Amino acid sequence: MPRTKEQNETIREQKRRLIIDTALELFANEGYSHTSIAQIAKKAGISKGLLYNYFTSKEDLLMAVLQGGVELVDFSLMKNEMIAEDFLLMLEHIFSQIEENRHFYLLFTALSTQPNVAHIYEKYSASMQVSEMKYLTTFFQKHFKTNAMRELLVMSSIMKGYSILALYGNSQKVIEVNLLKNAVLDFYRERLAVKS
Repeated sequence: MPRTKEQNETIREQKRRLIIDTALELFANEGYSHTSIAQIAKKAGISKGLLYNYFTSKEDLLMAVLQGGVELVDFSLMKNEMIAEDFLLMLEHIFSQIEENRHFYLLFTALSTQPNVAHIYEKYSASMQVSEMKYLTTFFQKHFKTNAMRELLVMSSIMKGYSILALYGNSQKVIEVNLLKNAVLDFYRERLAVKS
């Protein structure tokens, strides 16, 4: 019996998802520049020709991978009127996101240092940061007044450092991630004078 249109669409979406997930894993572990379309197709168990039915190029596939990752980011904890406790919950949520979506954050962090894909990275980085910046700027202005931009830069540096240590240091047993998380949370509890 021939498949229905809905069944064909489901199969097509499953195949597309398989390609994206495989590309994400290889891009994160091997690097974007060192991963070929042939490697992705082989690991996904499909032909290169079939892969090209879904994506026109490796860059097109990278954009789909990044778009999928951006959709994983949950901004629901960010509020217009964040209080210190909301901010700390948001940090804990970010830590969880990094752990749960490790391949995406490995790739995203690595891309930030690769000039040949900087235009793609910047596009998706900006889409993530616009929402964050609005809420965080308001929050820091409320708590730190004229020093809000300085605090935003400090937080950005802390979170980038956390990401690198959590993603790379943990696999090399350089640092215990829970210790790192607690250090960041304690730092902000003290800065914001929040009782734990």
